Amino acid sequence: MSRPTRRARNPRGEGARLRQDIVQAATELLDAGGSAESVSLRSVANRIGISTPSIYPHFASREAILHAVVQEAFAELRNQIREALEQAGADPGARLRALCATYLEFAVTRPQRYRILFGGFWHAEDLQPVPLAAGEEVVGQDVFTLLVDVLRECVEAGRSASVDPAGDAAVLWAGLHGLAGLRTAAPQFAWPEDALDRVLTRLALLRWPATEAMDLRGPEPPQDWAASGK
Repeated sequence: MSRPTRRARNPRGEGARLRQDIVQAATELLDAGGSAESVSLRSVANRIGISTPSIYPHFASREAILHAVVQEAFAELRNQIREALEQAGADPGARLRALCATYLEFAVTRPQRYRILFGGFWHAEDLQPVPLAAGEEVVGQDVFTLLVDVLRECVEAGRSASVDPAGDAAVLWAGLHGLAGLRTAAPQFAWPEDALDRVLTRLALLRWPATEAMDLRGPEPPQDWAASGK
C-alpha cells in the first residue's frame, strides 16, 4: 500500500485551512465508511497527509471533529433548504412543501451525514455539553427556525389551521424524521405515494385548495428513498 502524500505545511496564519481540511477529511471518511466509526484521528491524519498530533491544536478529540462535521452538515442542509425556498416562489404552501421535500431528499442523498445529525455519535460520556457563547444557537437551531417561520407564513396566509406554529413545527419535524427513517428501514412496506402530503395535512394542518393543489405540491420528493438509504 502506498503511503499518503505528505501535506505541505500551511503558510503562517493559515491554520484555519488545516482545520477545514480535517473536517473535510472526516466527512469524506464518514461518507465512504457508512458510519461515524469510520472516523478516527489516525484515519483523518492519513487522509490529508499529516501526523496525528498535528490535529490536536485544532481538535482535542475525535468527538470534537465529529461535532464540527455535524455543524457542516447542518449548514449544507440549511443552504439547500434556502435555495429550495427561493425556487418555490411566494406561495407559503408551496414553500413549506419544498422545505420538507428538501429535508427528505437530504436524508437520501447524504444518508451518513443525516444519521450523524441526530445521534450518530452523541455519547454523553464522550462529549459534554459546552456552554453557548452570547448569541450562539444550538447546532441545527437555524434549520428548525426556518421550518417555524415558513409554517407561520402558512398560518398568516390562511393555508394552515395551526394555532401554535412552533409546537406544530416540532411535531412536523418529528414526523419528517420518522418518515425518512422508516422508508429506509422498511422498504417493502406499502408506503402511500402521497405520504409527505398526508404528513403536512395532519401535522402542519396545511390546507390544500382544490384549484391549486397541484401547484402547491410541486416536485415530488425522491422515489428511491429506500434504495438510496444505506
